[in-house]
Parts: sequence; C-alpha cells; structure tokens
Amino acid sequence: MKKGVETYCEMCGNRIDGPSFSVKFEGSTITVCKSCYEKIKKHSTLVPRETKPQPAKQKKVAKTEETELDIDEDYPKIIKEARERLHLSTKELAERMKVQENIIKRMEMGRLKPTIGEARMLERILNVKLVIQVSQGKGKSQEPEDQTLTLGDIIRIREGKK
Repeated sequence: MKKGVETYCEMCGNRIDGPSFSVKFEGSTITVCKSCYEKIKKHSTLVPRETKPQPAKQKKVAKTEETELDIDEDYPKIIKEARERLHLSTKELAERMKVQENIIKRMEMGRLKPTIGEARMLERILNVKLVIQVSQGKGKSQEPEDQTLTLGDIIRIREGKK
C-alpha cells in the first residue's frame, strides 16, 4: 500500500488500516479490509495485485444484406400437421419447447403468432420451415400502398400543389 494514499473498503466503507485484499466477489473485483475479507473469503477468490481487469472482448457481428425475417403465413397449418406427423400431443410439444400447452394450441388456431425465437425452436423440433426471409426492396417507392389521404396530402391540396 502506498504511503499517503488512503484506501477505503468497498464493502463496509471504512478506511483500511493495515493490509487490504483485492478479491473477486459475485463477479466484481473489489478491495476489502481484513474483517470483510474474513467474512467473504469462502465465497470469493483472491486476485493478485499486479493484474488489471481485462477489457471485455467484443463479438464481431457479420453484416447481412438488408433482409427481414418473418413467419410463414400458413404457420398454424404447418405446426399442426408437423406435430401430428410426429405423433406428438400439444402437451408433449409444449414440454419440449418449455412453454404452456395453451400457447401451442393458440399457435395452431392462428390466434398467436410465434416469435422468431419460438419459430426457430419449432423448426428444430418439428423439422419444418417457418421463418422466411423478406427482402427489403430498394426499387420500391416510399409511397403508401393504400389511397388514403395523409395530412401532407391535404396541405398540398390546399396550397394548390397537387
């Protein structure tokens, strides 16, 4: 410990007089006093003095083309037929997915659309294709498909700029 520098326990907040301990406790590296170290030493590991915390490594994410994932519109029929083909009950399928049976029933009736994660899990369990890629068309115009008027349209009409 350097002279002239006061160190405080990161657990109890008291000034540390005497030896201090750097420990890894519940995922964090902290500096504690001797009495706090005695209390937590069974649940912590001593960290050597010279080590510095390593910066977290960042995962590289590969950029994909502008595609969007969606669920096949016939998902209720696909799920039900695949489940019956494998001779599974809704309860057995729910147990494999770790969800409630009610959720499987609602998916098969078309009342509940599965999330992408749930659809991927159903694909693995039932050996079917539910997730489809929808391309982001760059050639499409940004005009709305329906012919309803927007506030911007009304302002242009009033200003005479059709």
